[in-house]
Amino acid sequence: MNSLEPKRYVINNVDALLRIMHADPRYALEFRNKAEQHITLKLRKKFFNASPEGVVDAFNNALMKFLQTRTFKDEGLQHGQPPGGWAAHELAVSKLGGYLYRGSLHELIQMHRRTRREVPWNGPDADAAQDDNVFDEAHDVGDPSPFSDPAKAYEHLSVVQRMRDCLNKLSDTLRATMFLYLDEVPMEQIAKQQDLHVPTVKSRLHAARKLVSDCTRKGMD
Repeated sequence: MNSLEPKRYVINNVDALLRIMHADPRYALEFRNKAEQHITLKLRKKFFNASPEGVVDAFNNALMKFLQTRTFKDEGLQHGQPPGGWAAHELAVSKLGGYLYRGSLHELIQMHRRTRREVPWNGPDADAAQDDNVFDEAHDVGDPSPFSDPAKAYEHLSVVQRMRDCLNKLSDTLRATMFLYLDEVPMEQIAKQQDLHVPTVKSRLHAARKLVSDCTRKGMD
């Protein structure tokens, strides 16, 4: 192997990853440094009101929880793995990097709310969306929106969670129609799948949107 080429390991599960990191501290350090660099940069671009120290602490907390709980699916390590195995810098921006980003985001919001002596955020499980690669090129941009502050991001996530709860309270027929619509299935295809006329589909969607809207507003009162 060319001495300039990065060291690679075939990693098919978390236990294998931890064994490699224990046996090769240099690989472990390169992975950690690259992951910290990418994740803290993304968090600081998204939450530019957060302190740099707080962002790094959030990353360290997420990394420690990952090492302690090992809650990451084997498929996440296998997905996109090069034939020769993962180089440390590649692994840091793989789906595992996306998982650690979500964990760091959760930790940052939790830390912010604790400093304000408010109720901790009970968001989705840390691995609920771990299959998303948050380092996809399309998402690697700063966030100039109002959600650049962790407190506002929390409120945004709370509204999203309330909307999901309200969607789940719909009747089976309305929920099925609404989910097809949210999946961007064309109106005509929804009507065909549910053996309905298009005007009936539109009527169901109107009723579902109104129920969800009313339910969400009540949760915000």
